[in-house]
Amino acid sequence: MAHEARTPSSSSSSSAHLPPFPSGALSELTPASPCSGLSLILAEILRADSEHAHEKNDSCALPLLFDEPIALIDGRNSFDPGSYDADSCSRLLWIRCHDSKESLRCCDLLLRDENLPLLVLDLLLTPPKELHLIPRSSWYRLRNLARRANASVLIFTPHHLVPCAALQICLDSSFALSALKKDRHELKPTYSHQKMALHNS
Repeated sequence: MAHEARTPSSSSSSSAHLPPFPSGALSELTPASPCSGLSLILAEILRADSEHAHEKNDSCALPLLFDEPIALIDGRNSFDPGSYDADSCSRLLWIRCHDSKESLRCCDLLLRDENLPLLVLDLLLTPPKELHLIPRSSWYRLRNLARRANASVLIFTPHHLVPCAALQICLDSSFALSALKKDRHELKPTYSHQKMALHNS
């Protein structure tokens, strides 16, 4: 049985650059409002910027890997590749799903394959009723598979859902309709993140 010791360290940032995602663990990203700019976060993950490719991070966390393949498990088939440039999508494995059951099964299979360092599981548009039907044991199973594969799994959820997330990120920025006229690099989402201390007994 897993017990959470919630004595986390937290920090905030006004930069689009995300904190390193813990290796062998799940991270959860939730928006404070529907217009918080989650697509900007995904663009940051996909951005092929060699300037940041060798940034140093602590040994137990995974930096954004700008030359590694990334899996996007698209929970409601909502990703629009046409809104991203070709370089950003060149290393993307896009799996189109239609419900949470299918999405979790794909995440499970990719983690068992142990070939991808970063998986993004997008459940943001999944109906709340469907999300609440996901057993807690499913998240712990994914956490254990991520640990075995030494992979980072970033999960987009509409609200806090993952009980064993090692890192929780809350996107608290809000954009007006006028932001749609701007390029992504002009917009800077704000977020806070909180590390969770998880212990197994």
